[in-house]
Amino acid sequence: MSKLYTFGEMKQLLNANTENISENNLVKGFSIDSRTLKDGDLFFCIKGENTDGHHYISQALEKGACGIVAIPENIPQSLRNRDLPCILVADPNKALREWAADVRRQFSGKVLAITGSNGKTSTKDILAGLCRYLDPQAYSTPGNYNNFIGVPLTILSAVQEAKWWIIEIGTNQFGEIAELSNIVQPTAGIITNIGESHLEFLGSTAGVAKEKSGLFAGMNPESNVVIPDSLLHQQLVEEAAAKAGVSITKTAQLSEKSPAGKNKFRLFEEEFETSIDSPLLQQNLILALTLLHLEGVAVSELQLASSSLNLSVKGRFQLINKDDWILIDDTYNANPSSFQSVLENLNKMFPERRKIVVCGAMAELGDSSPEFHRQVGKTMLNCGVEKMYGLGGEEIEYYLEGWKNAGGEKTAARHFSELAELLLAFKAELQSEDVVLVKGSRSAKMERFVDAML
Repeated sequence: MSKLYTFGEMKQLLNANTENISENNLVKGFSIDSRTLKDGDLFFCIKGENTDGHHYISQALEKGACGIVAIPENIPQSLRNRDLPCILVADPNKALREWAADVRRQFSGKVLAITGSNGKTSTKDILAGLCRYLDPQAYSTPGNYNNFIGVPLTILSAVQEAKWWIIEIGTNQFGEIAELSNIVQPTAGIITNIGESHLEFLGSTAGVAKEKSGLFAGMNPESNVVIPDSLLHQQLVEEAAAKAGVSITKTAQLSEKSPAGKNKFRLFEEEFETSIDSPLLQQNLILALTLLHLEGVAVSELQLASSSLNLSVKGRFQLINKDDWILIDDTYNANPSSFQSVLENLNKMFPERRKIVVCGAMAELGDSSPEFHRQVGKTMLNCGVEKMYGLGGEEIEYYLEGWKNAGGEKTAARHFSELAELLLAFKAELQSEDVVLVKGSRSAKMERFVDAML
């Protein structure tokens, strides 16, 4: 946070009441976690899914908080008789977003926003890597801080002197992306894809497309947005863009229209080099390069940025070379479209090697969950997977049904309820030159398998 606010400015910005504060005192930092709070930080009593910051006010004060942002009636009774420096609001979560929106309004550089059903974080990391070649101070969303809490935290921690901010925007409910876009006010953006993520909340892929189109809400007319030319519900997205006055640019599919070699491709009628092996990640690279070109970056600079890009992101199609076999860690998340894309790319990358999938369930698919798991089980077989090890509950049986319905050998696809059991079976059957893909939703915690094999 480059700009320092006084308590008086915070009071006015948040339209809040205050108690026991000196309006001229500076807010030098902030925190939503009493465990990591630094001396002098302003503590926001954020209510999350499982915790409420109001329960940790005492701990925050012990760590040296300069004050709190809280709901008056939620402050513990034991603290109300103390001279507690308070900014009193109806909703600390909303107050955090309002503060972030004000910080964003003061930033004069370019803000590039990324959303999509999958590939958001990898595309964000690629775009950030390219931008850091152009400007070492370029700032991006840490991890996957892409929700109502994460996006404000990203903005409040951003470097005001940077030329580029790269911000990831996600969703769990209708309207979330539009609200976050109004805070972020993107100058340009990327929609990576439309898939079956969050169907439990968004109902259908058309609902997903409508929600992702919320990216346009905070954009000025004629702003650039890049999409793949294979985008599902493309017409719906383009209609929403036209209504907002946003300019849509479609990229070609790398494998079909712009091949030049394993670590090379053609774009803007020029040859590009990259250290990225995965065709799926290369496609995300093309989205990023296309956006930067539209934003005025010269092709020659983009070529240099692409060749210097060093991307190895844990849990996102990370290739780990073992002694005589390959482990691919794609455990960060999974939905039907991302799973099927990864399987197709796996087959293209390793056509001659035995391929094994170790998988957990795909979450948040609602009533369609059984059928989506069956489809992925079928795709495994169609993409040359020879063995499947599933870890988890009943969803694994649906993978197996799809596998068997497609003609797969019953003994080649197995269901395990315990990790230790799976590890024993896997190690006993592992062969030299095998390629092993590990994938599942966050709730499946498939990184446990990866960690056990490292």
